[in-house]
Amino acid sequence: MSLRAEFEAASPGLVLGPTLEALPSLTVDLERQYALDPDHPIAFCWVRYPDRRRLEQTLTDDGTVDDFDRVTTADDSALYRIQRSDSNVVGAYRRWVAVGGELLAGRGSDGRWEIEMRFPDREAFTTYHDFLQREGVGFELHRLAPDDRVGRDRQSEPVTHSQREALVLAHEHGFFEVPRETSLETIADTLEISTQAVSERLRRGQSRLIEEHVL
Repeated sequence: MSLRAEFEAASPGLVLGPTLEALPSLTVDLERQYALDPDHPIAFCWVRYPDRRRLEQTLTDDGTVDDFDRVTTADDSALYRIQRSDSNVVGAYRRWVAVGGELLAGRGSDGRWEIEMRFPDREAFTTYHDFLQREGVGFELHRLAPDDRVGRDRQSEPVTHSQREALVLAHEHGFFEVPRETSLETIADTLEISTQAVSERLRRGQSRLIEEHVL
């Protein structure tokens, strides 16, 4: 059975890595990606950043980007067509295609990518994970499980599994009450992760829910 993996990856060598590091408040949502040449994959990304001039200057200076065009704008976002550079860039696209992987969703923010992928089996996932480690990519696995959600509408799931887990636990323990009935440390101990990781999951999860249901 195929596996679905949810993880975070961070490296200046990943496509748009330098831009994500330079603009911490930037949000990038991958719409689709394809490649006529595996060494120059093209991504269509919805990008949210208030200063478009600074954004495009940063993209121009980003060594992982060979070329980019603004395709359209909508409200406070813009759709960009971004072609990856072929120098000093982690060849993630070629490697996941080689092992039979499929990119299902990707969001970049706070200097890192949140990724959801499908792999044909555990061996394929392990091969891809080992490749990222050899390339020096920071990697944090949130979920690896049998793919029992084939065909579901991704738009119905605005938060990742790990974000949902942290949000539910925080709610159940009264973290959002006034005054708070628990601490980040308690939630972190329950999930067996760091307090910083819990804080990031809660913040990103809340941000996604606001974008999906409030804005």
